[in-house]
Amino acid sequence: MRKDSNIKDPIDLKGKVVSYPAPTALAATLLPQDFLQNNGINVRTDIENRYVGSQESSIMNVFVGDSAAGATWPPPWKALSDERPELKQQLKVIWQTQSLPNNSIIARSDVPPELIREVQTLLINLQNTESGQKILKAMYLSKFELADNETYNRVQKFIEHFEKTVRPLNP
Repeated sequence: MRKDSNIKDPIDLKGKVVSYPAPTALAATLLPQDFLQNNGINVRTDIENRYVGSQESSIMNVFVGDSAAGATWPPPWKALSDERPELKQQLKVIWQTQSLPNNSIIARSDVPPELIREVQTLLINLQNTESGQKILKAMYLSKFELADNETYNRVQKFIEHFEKTVRPLNP
């Protein structure tokens, strides 16, 4: 959101353009659209949803005034605004959504189990070393966490809820 905007509540977005990276981006589209829907905006009819191709484009659409609001998630916002300080001077984060487990690292079935365990151990311990902290900082991550299919059940339930209450993902 631009700092000079008069938008305070989601309902203030009625009739305005909101930018997102892509129609199926979980953190930067689905969670924000669910948030708007739960806060008085009919995502299908009350706003113009503009899918602009990337996290950075969503942010820049707000910066140049093509969108009243733009959705992204913290790592791209931090990376782009660190690179371009004028963004922090003119834009602000006004709302934050719930969080869900995001990107995972998986291994093919033909990868030896010992190698999988070794990589897994290295990744989940990155935050415990100075060099690992530098790697994570460059990725705008705090740490890696172990996950399994159960971890991602929350994501599946969210997507099912989203398709029932907000919009279908494959119209």
